[in-house]
Amino acid sequence: MDLDKLARFLEDKAKRKRTVYYSELVTQFGLPPLDGAWIGHPLERAFDKLDREDAGAHRPFRTSLVVSKEKNMPGDGYFKSLSELKGIHAKSEKQRLEAFLQELSAAMNYKW
Repeated sequence: MDLDKLARFLEDKAKRKRTVYYSELVTQFGLPPLDGAWIGHPLERAFDKLDREDAGAHRPFRTSLVVSKEKNMPGDGYFKSLSELKGIHAKSEKQRLEAFLQELSAAMNYKW
């Protein structure tokens, strides 16, 4: 997985104020399908690296742009990263939605 290409792709989505589904990202980058096995999937490692870069640089998460079709928001790993790397603890669905929308807005308005 080319991390630089993924980063540029997500930054472009942010500039255009668009989200992308996990399934679209998998197709775009020729990755194995996401069949419920997030741990060990190439996106899991790539997202972890991007989130660590963004947290270290005090930027919004670029991974905020990637959402599931079912919930129209990121999966559990995203919220784990928010908690571990940014100290944002969102436990209830309402808190998760609020945290996600705040981070998504910040990503879309950041000067990438």
